[in-house]
Amino acid sequence: MNDSLRILVIEDSEDDYELLLREIKKGGFLTEAERVETVEDLERCLSEQWDIVISDNRLPRLNAPTALSVTRSRNKNVPFFIVSGTIGEEAAVEAMRAGANDYILKGNLKRLIPAIERELKEANNRLKRQAIEQKLAKSQKMYQFLSGSIEDAFLALDKDLKVIHWNGAAKKEFNIRDKNILGAHIFSMFPEWLDSKIERKIKNVQQKTKSEHLAFQFGRDYFDGSIYPSEGGISIIVRKVTEKKQAEENLKKINNELETLMYRISHDLKGPVASIMGLINIGKMDFSNDAFQQYLGMLDKSTVQLKNTLDELLNLSRIKQGQIMPEEVVLEEVIKDIMDGLKYNEGFGEVELQLRLNSSHTVYNDRRLLTSIFQNLLENAIKYRRKSRNHKSWIVVAANKEEGELFVQVIDNGQGISEKLQDKVFDMFYRAHEFSSGSGLGLYIVKNAIEKINGSIMLESRKDEGCKFDVIVPDWKQPPATNYNEN
Repeated sequence: MNDSLRILVIEDSEDDYELLLREIKKGGFLTEAERVETVEDLERCLSEQWDIVISDNRLPRLNAPTALSVTRSRNKNVPFFIVSGTIGEEAAVEAMRAGANDYILKGNLKRLIPAIERELKEANNRLKRQAIEQKLAKSQKMYQFLSGSIEDAFLALDKDLKVIHWNGAAKKEFNIRDKNILGAHIFSMFPEWLDSKIERKIKNVQQKTKSEHLAFQFGRDYFDGSIYPSEGGISIIVRKVTEKKQAEENLKKINNELETLMYRISHDLKGPVASIMGLINIGKMDFSNDAFQQYLGMLDKSTVQLKNTLDELLNLSRIKQGQIMPEEVVLEEVIKDIMDGLKYNEGFGEVELQLRLNSSHTVYNDRRLLTSIFQNLLENAIKYRRKSRNHKSWIVVAANKEEGELFVQVIDNGQGISEKLQDKVFDMFYRAHEFSSGSGLGLYIVKNAIEKINGSIMLESRKDEGCKFDVIVPDWKQPPATNYNEN
């Protein structure tokens, strides 16, 4: 490594000081260091440039909180470490809140080098960001040159959000013909931004001096870009994305048409399939020939599989096209209703269900979608149980309610899924088990229902060790909505 470090050490023990420097040199750093023990010496040294500052927690004439305060008053970015023989947890936490970068016990100096490397990297990143922000602030003086050299629409505003410059692209896209627009408030150009998300973003850029994404509609056109902080105001740079937006809308329309087609086909086939199943049952009663009965049984099994696939496709179509219908849902009631409906499924009696739920595990969400999610997870857990006389199969459903979200776990000790297959289990028609007779739609339906309610799901599994699904269900009073306009 052989990087050079200038280190200011606040320490009253010469031995501890030398031990500290040896540890840093062992980490591959070339050191130039100075030791101080008093506030006066610390203030004198801080007039110079240091890469890191290391302080003992308590010295006869100085302590770490005071040293930190003095250091931060002179340099807000230099990494500051507390290295002490003893420091209470409460004092350590308070020091971190006050601006210390880390605290390390003298008995565990192995943590020091990784901490120094981490904070030096962070300090370097901060300096780069500051340089970029300073460069951006100075760019206001070059508006005329820069704005004329870009094809995107450019608007510069002062601290009162009044227009101080626009370029030719902005003049063309927003029909700016009046030179009196200079000095006009931005909301006189875009009155729909007032009391909207865009206004809040503009204020956020002014207060935090960080850029924000901007997307809006103007007339029949759509625009996308950013709001940037600048010296004494903000800059807005956007480009027209109408064609891209129209392509997205066309793709959405095509997807909707495909989903409608899938629904119609699935729905229209249900009648003929039901008729076939009825004729098979009549054939079983009217014909006694063993070979014929065997053929009817095989046909019946295939027809049932076809019916189940059609049911799942219909369910998927309803999820994709249906509207969110929020209501108060008690998770325990949903799970018990699902298990009542599954009690005639093959293997149900071989699995022990453990519910770690109570009346507080409620969520304001769509009952139908939640039922679809957990029904598919429980059906899979039953279907893919480990079939062994020496193995007791079980399923655990547990929940934890936090503000705004319900965390649900569905855990089983079944066949499990190997790690190399787990990235694909939520894909359409994918079967993770070689001998599966399912349609491969179950977990795909789960994923779509989860996305519909703005939730999330995570799988942990190992072959022959079962599965754990972590489901996060958001608790909201109104269904999520999406709109291109940010107002």
